[in-house]
Amino acid sequence: MSVALPQASAAIHPVTIDKIVAVVNNEVITQNELDKRVSMLLKRLAARGVAVPPRHLLARKVLSQMVVQRLELQYAHNIGIRISAAQLKRAEAQLAAHNHMTVPEFERAVASQGFTTAGFKRRLRTELTIRELVMRRISRSVVVTRHAVDRFLAETRAANGARYRVAEITLQLPAAADAAQRHAVQARARHILAKVRSGEPFSQAAIAYSQDPHALEGGEMGWRTASRLPRSFVEALRTMKKGDVRLVSGQGAFYLVKLKGRRAGVKGPVQEQARVREIVLRPSRRTSAAMVREKLKALKARLGQGADFATLARAYSQGSAAVRGGSLGWVSLAALPPDLAAAVKQLPLHTVGGPFATAQGQALIEVTARRERAGLTRSEARRLLRMRKGNALYVRWLQTLRDDAYVRYPSRA
Repeated sequence: MSVALPQASAAIHPVTIDKIVAVVNNEVITQNELDKRVSMLLKRLAARGVAVPPRHLLARKVLSQMVVQRLELQYAHNIGIRISAAQLKRAEAQLAAHNHMTVPEFERAVASQGFTTAGFKRRLRTELTIRELVMRRISRSVVVTRHAVDRFLAETRAANGARYRVAEITLQLPAAADAAQRHAVQARARHILAKVRSGEPFSQAAIAYSQDPHALEGGEMGWRTASRLPRSFVEALRTMKKGDVRLVSGQGAFYLVKLKGRRAGVKGPVQEQARVREIVLRPSRRTSAAMVREKLKALKARLGQGADFATLARAYSQGSAAVRGGSLGWVSLAALPPDLAAAVKQLPLHTVGGPFATAQGQALIEVTARRERAGLTRSEARRLLRMRKGNALYVRWLQTLRDDAYVRYPSRA
């Protein structure tokens, strides 16, 4: 009697559980991370009816963005930027209030878009970290002259509150580009423009070619007033019709601008404004949040004993207004986080309050005057101009950061 041994039904093959798709300095990005990001993006774009390129091209663009984001976070960590649990909680509350929701309602809305609560908070922490990095690395070095503010306010009044729905494709020029490099980028922009005018969906072209943070949203910038658009865009948009696409040049880049809609200006409501000055200190590796608060309390005591606010601000403040003796100028309460706006509104004139939590750190605040006005304040105009110039410089800095980093793509080898 013989017994047959069981035969293997099939050969055993190795199964890839996950693989590395990019090495960024001493960290890795895996295929699973990339697939999750791509799937979430496709779901979001499909809900908006946005045309997208083939998945492999989209994945390459997403991976490129993930690499840059990882470099930003590594740099932020190295210079001591940390987002505390309290900052994260405030930011979530502000987002909920902006969307006219309670925090639980907002978290349910986020979950309906495919985010877990933990996943959303990780993403929010990343955004807050990069926002702080932009401010520290670039924004404080940007100089905005009085003449630039005057011109900006005049242009804003001339626009009479008109709003534009805009999409863009950005092609960056190399740093210190010569005439030949500039001509090459311009020629590429014209080639893309011809493809769009021949029928390629603008959103698909933006995802495939644009070198801008809006690229993975199909280039969509949303509704913007003239004050929140680059000057070159506004000059072009004035004479464009809905659906038009135009090539414009700007600071360090060529842009394809699409006008998707226009709304006539409406007179905005009267805003409560306050003239504010501040002394800001930030936590760091060596200085905890508790230590920062104690230092500010000591400075507050000195102010109560007659010390000059501007002098202490210049000597100690780490805020962008330190060189102006801490003066923020006229600030609209509507532009402040709700808890800080409430504090500014209730604080008696010429009384130092705080420490308060702000976007820049912990701060002592003094209100020196109040008024009601319509339109932008000079400080808001200066902030918008600083942001506009700072963003352009930041893009340049990112190119340098990317060039100096060790980045490898094992799967392409």
